[in-house]
Amino acid sequence: MHRQPTLPALLRAIMKITVCQFLLAILFVSIAVAREGRAQEVLGRRITLTAVGQPARSVLSRLEQQADIRFMYSAEVIQADRAVSISVQEQRLDNVLNQLLSPLRITYRVVGQQIVLNLDEASAKSELQMPAAAPTISGKVTAKNGEALPGVNVTIKGKTRGASTDAQGQFKLEADAGETLVFSFIGYKNQEVALTGQTTVDVVLEESSATLQEVAVVGSRSNVARTDVERPVPVDVLTAKELQSTGQTELSQQVQFTSPSFNSAKNGINGVASYADPSSLKGLSPDQMLVLVDGKRRHQFGAVNLNVTVGKGTVVTDMNAVPSLAVERLEILRDGAAAQYGSDAIAGIVNLNLKKSVGVGSALVQYGVTSQGDGGGYTVGVNYGFRLAKTGYLNVTGSYQDAAGTDRSDPYNPQPVAGGAYTGAYTTNRTTDESTREARGVYGQYGTFKVTQYGSSALKSGQLFYNAGIPLTNNWSLYSFGGYSRKRVNALGFFRTAIPTVGTTNPSIYPDGFTPQLPGSVQDYSVVVGIRKKVLTGWNFDFSTGYGYNYLDQNVTNSTNASLGAASPKDFYVGRITFGQSVSEANLNKTMFGVAGTKTLSLALGAQYRVDRFQLMAGDPASFQVGPLAATNNKIPGSQGRVGISTDDETNRTRSNVGIYADVESDLTDKLLVAAALRYENYSDFGSNLSGKLATRLKLNDNFSIRGSINRGFRAPLLQQVANAVTTSTVQNGVVTSTKEIPNSDPRLAQIGIEDPKAETSWNYNIGLTAKAARNKLLFTLDAYQIDIRDRIIITENLRVANIAALKPLFPNLQEITFFTNQVNTQTRGVDFVTSFRQTLRRSNVFTASVALTVNKTSIVGTKGTPAQLQAGTATPILLIDTVSRALIETSQPHTKVMVSLGYQVGKLTVTLRSSYFGAVTAWEKPSGLPHRAQTFGGKNLFDLSAVYALNKMFSLTLGGNNITNVYPDRVFTNYASYSNGQVPFTRNANQFGFNGSYYYANLMINF
Repeated sequence: MHRQPTLPALLRAIMKITVCQFLLAILFVSIAVAREGRAQEVLGRRITLTAVGQPARSVLSRLEQQADIRFMYSAEVIQADRAVSISVQEQRLDNVLNQLLSPLRITYRVVGQQIVLNLDEASAKSELQMPAAAPTISGKVTAKNGEALPGVNVTIKGKTRGASTDAQGQFKLEADAGETLVFSFIGYKNQEVALTGQTTVDVVLEESSATLQEVAVVGSRSNVARTDVERPVPVDVLTAKELQSTGQTELSQQVQFTSPSFNSAKNGINGVASYADPSSLKGLSPDQMLVLVDGKRRHQFGAVNLNVTVGKGTVVTDMNAVPSLAVERLEILRDGAAAQYGSDAIAGIVNLNLKKSVGVGSALVQYGVTSQGDGGGYTVGVNYGFRLAKTGYLNVTGSYQDAAGTDRSDPYNPQPVAGGAYTGAYTTNRTTDESTREARGVYGQYGTFKVTQYGSSALKSGQLFYNAGIPLTNNWSLYSFGGYSRKRVNALGFFRTAIPTVGTTNPSIYPDGFTPQLPGSVQDYSVVVGIRKKVLTGWNFDFSTGYGYNYLDQNVTNSTNASLGAASPKDFYVGRITFGQSVSEANLNKTMFGVAGTKTLSLALGAQYRVDRFQLMAGDPASFQVGPLAATNNKIPGSQGRVGISTDDETNRTRSNVGIYADVESDLTDKLLVAAALRYENYSDFGSNLSGKLATRLKLNDNFSIRGSINRGFRAPLLQQVANAVTTSTVQNGVVTSTKEIPNSDPRLAQIGIEDPKAETSWNYNIGLTAKAARNKLLFTLDAYQIDIRDRIIITENLRVANIAALKPLFPNLQEITFFTNQVNTQTRGVDFVTSFRQTLRRSNVFTASVALTVNKTSIVGTKGTPAQLQAGTATPILLIDTVSRALIETSQPHTKVMVSLGYQVGKLTVTLRSSYFGAVTAWEKPSGLPHRAQTFGGKNLFDLSAVYALNKMFSLTLGGNNITNVYPDRVFTNYASYSNGQVPFTRNANQFGFNGSYYYANLMINF
């Protein structure tokens, strides 16, 4: 017999059950809330992803790597091999999943760290239960030029149904009247179309101004966009914002302080280098780097650099002729590319992409000055894009710069002592001119006076550039770009004493000596006109012709022709050097999808015809005249500081070359990319060349890839080199000497065994690793390379005619001669490392960091012997390349360059701190009567600091300082001849980072 529970006992039991249920309810709610919290945390993870026409399973795998999750699905059920396209930057995972999965009718559910995928069964059931099927909507999606766009996502707004366009840009899906179709595609603005009963919807998408900056153009002719970690060869992409943030006013200096593999520094008392900065890649020569503008070859400077500085004997491409405000971004291809782009691309390519924006503009006003109070100057620039017709553009940039020169010379100390060394103070044995000046009260025995200006030259320059394009019909468009620039540079020469017995002096005019001033005017013109047809899946055509022209008008003032004595003028026009280049080319390329089992296959074919013209035009007769004192007093003829171009040396030479190429690139699989190129060129004056290239990239997974390339390149001898016939004045061991360059067409060179220069050839090997981590916030690339160059073209040592028996009868009226020849073989080895990190913090604060470094070394691994005909009759060995010139190749540029940048944005304020380390350089000299000797200038670290404040959407103000710790290079030893009695306290025989010290600036940027 069971006992009946009493009421209190029953109540207690009910309460226990209720409490248990309540506790269980709390537990289940807590679990649900926790799960929801975990789910929100997972779905809130940030994603950066770009995929074009890739299988859904591949994209899901990449998402797993970034978001640290795992997808659970049946590949057959969700049809995981369907092609999808997506492009997102720092988006939440749930937004990415909605954008990716909705068109595929796939739903998702978060379970812990897993996301379960299924077909949208509910939608399918609801559609089956509908009394009538929704109408089928079809249509075609194209770009503005009529090009079909495959892979466009077409979704119904607020629903999960959707589709994607096929290779012809066509789509089909079911939708009712009243619903809205949403079209989205990488690089294009989203577009919505409301359905009002129509069954055909054709859409034209407009390109987005926010296209991915990391997608490079140079180095590939494929239509497949690739980011920095997906390329088979290393390419740096520098945006306009990055270039402007350096505070530098000239384009070459902006790149110098942004890219570690690029070198360019200002020179003092260095002839042609004062008018166009020598710029180089990987420590090689300036003419082994090819410069393109919007993918088209840019013409070079007219004059050859013949002074003892980096790039001696080479011709530069004057990047500063292009206003930096016109550049949308700058690409640096750090790999040989002669097989793709022709001669000169041994070290790599710099490609300037001009702005194409319409309806927006910007203006810049900047003023800066050094901490010494000199070098002050301002820069003003304006850029604006006008619309041509309905869809064309005309983007125009104007810029003007006015900068005073700087002076870092020491007080003049002219007194030599025994052995060719120089003391830091006067001795009692002063030279005649010093005694004369002291007696006349010009300066005293221990006076602190300067005789020249060693620093950056005073500069006035202006540029006007344009970039235009207008659509025609059937996907064809007409385009053109070009510009005009002009700059006036006032360089200075070395001081000439008043000692009557010295060949350069003219005491009758300059009893106290004189310092020549070397003003020069540089003008530059360029224009390219072309038509092109651009489609995504068909053949692209590009036919263009362009012409570029550069000339340097040279003057010398405060000078003399010593051989004319008192009859000499003081100011001279010494002539004009010009170079013109016309390039006509035809390029075809096509990208195919799914051909022969490949993912993509891109083919490119092209031909190019180029004509170069080089001219030397004579100066005033007095600038090259041989006066009576040349014979009677051993006075050197010609204007001092810069000898005039004589009528006998006037030159007008042309040459042409034809090139054809073939280029192929293919994604064989999702992981393996291969590329190959072959180019044949024939020159009218020296023969032909065949170049080739192979490159590959293998994705180890979605975050890591390895890449490599091998290519055979070449560099043709430049017309400015082989046809040049100018006379230069150089200082050797403290003595001013005139040197004549002999053109290679001169038959006297053949008599001493000198052959005409032939093309340099190179083998370039590159292997690298690319990676991304921390959900794409951290990216890095590591590339190692070796460049072997055979028959490198150099300008020889200055050969003193009086000391070489074979030269005396051939050049009786010259002091020294020099010429171009293939003389050395070199090998360059190096490593480039680039990494960047970007993190968005709370309240939209942004932290950025980047580290980039290059370490390389160039060595001369072989030299040719001196021809027997030249050596005959001279007992002392004749060297065509000596210690000074070897150092210009091997040690005059930093072997190490490290750049670290830290940026932090909080609200309207952005602060950037940049560190730039320039490694040691070494320069040699050949003092008279002493062994050759070297000086090493140690590595230095420079710091730049800037703060940008956005006053509003239109105005932003920047205050900054470059080299804020006021670091200078090591000083030249005062007992060295290269110190030039105080005129050159910082070496001009190496290129490190300049010698002006701190520079402070303020600028106002106006966006409108």
